Amino acid sequence: MSFARPTVVIAIKGLGIGGAEKLIAEGARFWSTDRYDYRVAYALPWKDQLAAPLRDLGFPVECFGTKRGMTPVAAMRFRRLVHAANASLVHAHLPAMGAVARLVSGVPVVYTEHNIADSYRLPVQIANRFTYFRNRAVIAVSDAVADSIAAYPARSRSVIPNGVSVPADVDASGVRDELGIDNGTRLIVHVGNIRPLKGHRNLVEAAARLERDDYLIVSIGGEKNAGDLQEIRGYAAANAVEQKVRFLGRRPDAIRFMAAAEVYVNPADVEGLPVSILEALSLERPVVATAVGGVPSIIRDGETGLLVPPRDPAALAGGIARLLDHPGYAAELGRKGADLIRSQYSLEAMVRATEAVYEQVLRG
Repeated sequence: MSFARPTVVIAIKGLGIGGAEKLIAEGARFWSTDRYDYRVAYALPWKDQLAAPLRDLGFPVECFGTKRGMTPVAAMRFRRLVHAANASLVHAHLPAMGAVARLVSGVPVVYTEHNIADSYRLPVQIANRFTYFRNRAVIAVSDAVADSIAAYPARSRSVIPNGVSVPADVDASGVRDELGIDNGTRLIVHVGNIRPLKGHRNLVEAAARLERDDYLIVSIGGEKNAGDLQEIRGYAAANAVEQKVRFLGRRPDAIRFMAAAEVYVNPADVEGLPVSILEALSLERPVVATAVGGVPSIIRDGETGLLVPPRDPAALAGGIARLLDHPGYAAELGRKGADLIRSQYSLEAMVRATEAVYEQVLRG
């Protein structure tokens, strides 16, 4: 006798290139399709870069949003989508989608909190907190994230760290040619979308404090709002480092730049557990990062990378300079960081742990 697989709807506000979105798109390669019938739903039609890769893997992907994104009409469309799929549960990511899923889906909701709870805009924080009791299970991506929701009501809580699965043969050839730099230029790379608290101004100010001329910082990430990219480029010009800090915008091949980097930097004010740092470590890149959120769980100062205080561009510049000036030490940090990722931050292990939560919820 055969039994129908439970349908799991993976729901997120957008499928643009970001940390939570990449965890879905890349984690899909490890979904247990023999146990679950997976479907993906998202709300923002203009954030769809990762929809095609999911479809290429054979998963149904549906945008339920309107031209205005997450609206009451979109919420009702999501409800109909869930019911038409005869879903057994919804796994919602990020707070706006979480609140909608809890209120309208009518099925058990597993929710992943990807960032420190009070880092979201106030209306989103309020919607998130006051619908939290409707979650059947909550997953936090780091202990720091779990601590930030300790006072939120939840039936079941788990800490399941983010994972990565970076190919061993990332082709970084051509990166320096594209950037127009020679082998004598030290390449420093940052990946992070341009949005509040991601530390782009901190990065610019750190560049202005680097007392050397043999470097180029490349920052890759899409803008949250139109004009953000131009604004941060203007800030670099105002600090006289527009030739030393380049903002490339969204790049689907960001991993190539990371693989070519001599140093990877994360200047953020707030983080949950950044996928970009996990990727950099898995590539054996030495990392200097601000000690925020779940970052200290992966960047162990002086062991797997360097930690500096947030909003301290002088300290960030000092960390970058230290790694550039001591390549042997930097390489050792990179190797130890890669060992940590291989042993504790597998993407497949993350998926298996998440599916164990589904199993618990479905058993009631």
